[in-house]
Amino acid sequence: MLGSIAHYNLLERIGEGVLGDVYRARDTKVGRTVALKVQREPGPDTPRQDRLVDDARAAAMMSHPNIATLFDVGHDEGRLYLAYEYVQGTTLRQQMEGRPMNPRHALELAAQVADALDHAHSRSVVHKDLRPDTIVETAKGSAKVLDFGMSAWTRGGRTRALAAAAPASLGEEAVTVLSYASPEQALGGGVDPRTDIFSLGTIVYEMLTGTNPFVGADAATTLVNLMQHVPPPPSSLVPELPRMVDMVLARAVTKDLARRTESAGRLASELRRCLDNLEPRGREPADAMAPPLVGKKPGDLLPLEDDRGGLGVWWIVGALGAGLAATVYFWLK
Repeated sequence: MLGSIAHYNLLERIGEGVLGDVYRARDTKVGRTVALKVQREPGPDTPRQDRLVDDARAAAMMSHPNIATLFDVGHDEGRLYLAYEYVQGTTLRQQMEGRPMNPRHALELAAQVADALDHAHSRSVVHKDLRPDTIVETAKGSAKVLDFGMSAWTRGGRTRALAAAAPASLGEEAVTVLSYASPEQALGGGVDPRTDIFSLGTIVYEMLTGTNPFVGADAATTLVNLMQHVPPPPSSLVPELPRMVDMVLARAVTKDLARRTESAGRLASELRRCLDNLEPRGREPADAMAPPLVGKKPGDLLPLEDDRGGLGVWWIVGALGAGLAATVYFWLK
């Protein structure tokens, strides 16, 4: 044993983050294993510390089978600690390894993640750092989303926050975070639940094709891709995918916020409809070109290559954003 924090016995160090070290620990009060995040050094009470506790308490209010639960928030000898559900499994990053996943398995997991987003968004909590590293599949085949509501205190969340303000300060490792950001994050704009929808759409695209549609050679190229690049339809890379997948992902990753899928609950429903259009052998059924979803006008769901609505505006905004980012960066130097 490595010692103790409050009523938690530290069993082994399993990682580190912006806040401090992460341990597998034993909660001696209830007898369960947790993932305990512990602040490295005692810190004074400050507005920043108060905000961290507020964010943690909001995250702890969520209870959903596809969200890693935050059980406890507290202090011990001046150090803040967060006790999370200990999730055993593999991340989506480990599962993909640069190749497509089984389409049925990928869509089932993606629908579960969308369910988790829907639950959190209904409680005004946005993840803001959704990527393959923050989604784990458990041994029982369930998706678990990590670090919900805590992006201000994670390395990935901070990387996204720096994207618009100081892109030149980001190293090559930032690409694995930024390639799942939304265009509005790339521009330093306001963030709402639609950012999580864009991030999940990007992840699903990669799960199905083995390719991240926005990744670039460096952070700057990746940011430009987020603002300008229109990915090819997934079915052009994996022909056995039904066209419905093209249409659903086109809406999820459109740069036009007004046309992006309006809710995570809607995305979960659409992903499950895509599942219904999968043949056991991967063959596209004759009726895969289903009519638009109820309540939508023809053309609302478009293949990715036709998803160019609003791109002229994004080119202009992108240029303005790039100029502003450069100004802010040099002013801060």
